[in-house]
Amino acid sequence: MQDNPFGITREMVLEVLKESSKAMRFFTDNFKKKYNIKLSGKLLSETFSNLLEQICSKIFSGRLGYEVKKATGDNTPDLFFTKIKMPMEIKVTSGQVWRGGEFSKRASWHLMVSRNEEFNEFFVCLVNMNSNSGLWVSSMQQGRDYYAPSFKKDKIFELQKQIPIFVHVYAPTSYSVD
Repeated sequence: MQDNPFGITREMVLEVLKESSKAMRFFTDNFKKKYNIKLSGKLLSETFSNLLEQICSKIFSGRLGYEVKKATGDNTPDLFFTKIKMPMEIKVTSGQVWRGGEFSKRASWHLMVSRNEEFNEFFVCLVNMNSNSGLWVSSMQQGRDYYAPSFKKDKIFELQKQIPIFVHVYAPTSYSVD
């Protein structure tokens, strides 16, 4: 199994999921449903990814005892662990495939999050894209018009003895927002 250089634990990830799930339920109930707003799965995953950056930064910083910075723009990593000077990207999908930008793939550690439509069931693992080169499959190199490379969840299960899998399926029991 690959070492987890960040020191993040399953309990920390569960804390992030619980808080982010409550926040997305609040967003869904008080914005999306209230105003009958239709948002694509991609846009919801991007929104959730931004929320995860914020919540991971807060929870990881508090639990690890040093600052974990969230992204300040598209040209900075999603998270930066200041004490160990290491970046981490967060990728979110509502399906079986994660997608990334063809020309902006970062060869670093990725927190891979798969979610259901209600944001109450998750799969989360940590993958070192440096040591697992070739995991991103280029769509352009395969002659497809779609620009984004993909990473299939099936690959995770092939690597499951080599990578930290924090959550196989997690379903928070409460959506109440204090």
